[in-house]
Amino acid sequence: GPGVSQEARAAHARGASVVPLMRTGGASSGLFEFPQGALQKPPFSTEEQWSLLASNTASVDESAAALAVVVGGAVAYSRKETAEQAADRLRSEMGRDACIICILGGTEFRGSDSEALVK
Repeated sequence: GPGVSQEARAAHARGASVVPLMRTGGASSGLFEFPQGALQKPPFSTEEQWSLLASNTASVDESAAALAVVVGGAVAYSRKETAEQAADRLRSEMGRDACIICILGGTEFRGSDSEALVK
């Protein structure tokens, strides 16, 4: 909701990559003064991947897979490294078994299909 939008505006204003999971609705779909620039496809995402982040008809698995690739692309883009280089660096820094994901979101789910994304 408004809190997510406020965080996204602050991050976007300082030049951070913001990857909204638009299919979940709320702030990530553009409500609550979410930064409009963050809703535009960034250079580290393909059209297909970006569409899957917004699609309510794609399977949750498809959207989640696209999200993982886009977030990896954002990390690589910000560090001027390939996705493979970013993955190797993160594994060496955090350990081979580490899986750390941060998703900003609200306190309630807007649709039953989006709840599976965070389980």
